[in-house]
Formats: sequence, C-alpha cells, structure tokens
Amino acid sequence: MTLLESIAQELQILAMAPPPPPPGQDQGTADPRLRNGRNVGGYSERLDPAVSSLTSRSGPILSKDGKPLRPFTLLDNRQRLQQGVFRPDHSLPTMTIDEYLEEEKKRGGIIDGGGEQSGIRPEPNEDDLEKADEETMKARAWDEFKEDNPKGSGNTLNRG
Repeated sequence: MTLLESIAQELQILAMAPPPPPPGQDQGTADPRLRNGRNVGGYSERLDPAVSSLTSRSGPILSKDGKPLRPFTLLDNRQRLQQGVFRPDHSLPTMTIDEYLEEEKKRGGIIDGGGEQSGIRPEPNEDDLEKADEETMKARAWDEFKEDNPKGSGNTLNRG
C-alpha cells in the first residue's frame, strides 16, 4: 500500500514541474545569469578566482573593510618559513657562559670571594688593642650564650 501512495505523490510532483523548453531554443540562454557566456551580475559557478587574478601583484592586499583581496605571505621568503617550522622546541642559548658571567659581573650579580680565600683569616694587628678587646668581648658573649643555651634546648614542642 505504501508503494502506491509514494508513486501517487511522485506523479503529483511531476505534474507541477515546469514544461521543457521547445527543442529549437538554446537551453543556456534561459538562465539570465549565463547570457552570452559572460559573467553577468558577478555570478560565476567557479569557487575560486581565476589564476591570473591570483598571480597579479599590483593593488592593495586588504580592502577598506579589512577583507583580503589577494593571497599574501606574512614572511618574506620560503627559507624563513621553513626555519620557523623545522627548529628545536626549546630556546637555544644566545650567549656563551663566559659572556653571561661578564654581564652578571657588570650588573653586580656576582659576589667576589668565597672558596679557599674565605677560610683564611687575616692576621690581627697586635698594636690595635681596641680591636683585640672587641674580639675578646665577642668571644665571651658567645661562651655565655652557649652555657645558657646548651645543645638541644631549643623548641621542644612543649614537652619539657
């Protein structure tokens, strides 16, 4: 039964179709957009512009409303494009270690001294009694601190 219904619907659709053009008339002229084989009113079945318009290098790249009028490349040559694609993922160093250390010394980021030289104490001047008394008082204060605060008597977390 459904086949008969679908055939009846198809006959109704075919009855509403426009009549075919007379055999003497050219079928291409029936469409006003294709008159004389020319592009009338900006209509074209092509999806891309003609190759000649792509290769022309004259005129502006963008229209006044910001739409591109022709293809363009952001970089100046193919080699720079390839260098941008085929390069390491990490940043490469721009200076050697020695150059970096020189720059840090100029900025004041490196402290001189340390190492073996920092362990060598300058010999005290025997004639400077004030300096000797100051060092003696400092050593006595440290001894008293050590006696008052024996090792391990710091924060005991309230256990004693």
